[in-house]
Amino acid sequence: MSLLRSVAAGLRSLLRRKRGELDEELSGFLEMAAEEKMKDGMSRREALRAVRLERGSLEVAKEVVRAAGWESLVETFWRDLRFGLRVLARTPGFTITVVLTLALAIGANTAIFSVANALLLTQLPYPHPERMAAIYCRTTGSEGSDIRRNVDGEQWELLRDNVPSLISAISGLRDSGVSFRSGSQVQYVHLGRVSAHYFDVLGIPPVLGRNFSPDEDRPHGSKAAIISYSLWRTTLDADPNVLGRAVLLRGEPYTIIGVLPENAITPLSADVYSAAQASREGEGQSTNFQAILRLRDGATWSQANAEIDRALAPSFRYQRLIRLGVHVTYYAVALQKAQTATLEPQVLALMLAAGCILLIACATLAGLTLVRMLRRTGEIATRLALGASRWQIRRQLWIENLLLALAGGIAGIAVGFLTLRGLLLLLPERFLPVAKVSLDARVLVFALLLSVATSVLFGMLPARTASKLDLRSSIGSRAVTGAGNCRLRQSLLSGAERY
Repeated sequence: MSLLRSVAAGLRSLLRRKRGELDEELSGFLEMAAEEKMKDGMSRREALRAVRLERGSLEVAKEVVRAAGWESLVETFWRDLRFGLRVLARTPGFTITVVLTLALAIGANTAIFSVANALLLTQLPYPHPERMAAIYCRTTGSEGSDIRRNVDGEQWELLRDNVPSLISAISGLRDSGVSFRSGSQVQYVHLGRVSAHYFDVLGIPPVLGRNFSPDEDRPHGSKAAIISYSLWRTTLDADPNVLGRAVLLRGEPYTIIGVLPENAITPLSADVYSAAQASREGEGQSTNFQAILRLRDGATWSQANAEIDRALAPSFRYQRLIRLGVHVTYYAVALQKAQTATLEPQVLALMLAAGCILLIACATLAGLTLVRMLRRTGEIATRLALGASRWQIRRQLWIENLLLALAGGIAGIAVGFLTLRGLLLLLPERFLPVAKVSLDARVLVFALLLSVATSVLFGMLPARTASKLDLRSSIGSRAVTGAGNCRLRQSLLSGAERY
């Protein structure tokens, strides 16, 4: 039989076949075999008896037929699943305790993994993020270090004008809140100061208007502003003629020259952006600017690193380190790594702590399930005496544990969602500057796999203990023999009693 016909026959058996149809088919086969015997001179009674002797019991034949197709596995699983649900429903206290314990443990792991996923596993939300970088400085000597560096006004000019392999941009610190006035409407907004080509580096072209020009980014250049999509929709009523409109920022007049796309994400997460107009004077005398870079088409990072170090060599800070006897090298590091380098150890430590919580929960639940299994010794022994195999008993216990783990996983996702919201509120404002933390498909798959793993962890010892149950001494009692797991079992039982 072909695979397609086998699948079709199995589905038909699962969805449409009635029990009487199998009886009719087997009875018809029995009658046909008896008719063949009757042609040889046997009476009907003798023919039927001979066929039964040759073919065996009709009930045994039914079981063989039912077990022949793949659909029998589905029926068996469905039957065990329903039985497991009934068993768990009869012990609501145990079920609720296990589900809540798993929900807390899986929820904590899900929330921490959501942060790790956003920081370490998900690419930055920009076109070709592998071509984006930040400035790092490696020093050797009395002040040896290898960390991300901001730049001052002098270094920014050298970087902007002398590194042809890169599109370079800088940003200043985002203002916590400034007044934004358009006509009679006034509100407080977050203002970010960025250089020309900043949105070119990010790969975010405005949906309306243009980016800042180099002349607007020079000291004392004209005051221009680019606004976010949400500000354009809410405050300015999505006015298509907004370009060229004059607005007041901190009481100073600015002209709107562009609107960013909807859901555009930048490291500053600002509502309004103005030209940085960086110089070597004032704030430009200190390292107040954070540089981001994008590799031009056809260029290589080795070429860019050589140009970066050569361009920044004449700067005052570079020469100062040289005079102090410190060898210094400036180079580029992938922006994803630069954004998460200081946070990665903290996130991994949190994941390790959450994993330990999960292991403790599994050990506690293993004790609880073992206590429950000991109380069911008489039931299990009776089922074995009635013909159930030890594999069937183990399978039933695994299915019950899997049901508990899946219920705990579903509840854990809800707990993880609430925990994640609270965690993000507690984190510093710029902890996740460009990462979008959410329970995405990868996190949900992680929660599912975690649920299955927990069912294996806390169900392993009870299932193994049930497989070594002594039938003769266990009927009518609650004793379980087998000294092989005695110490571990006693430890888990003690922990469960304390719990």
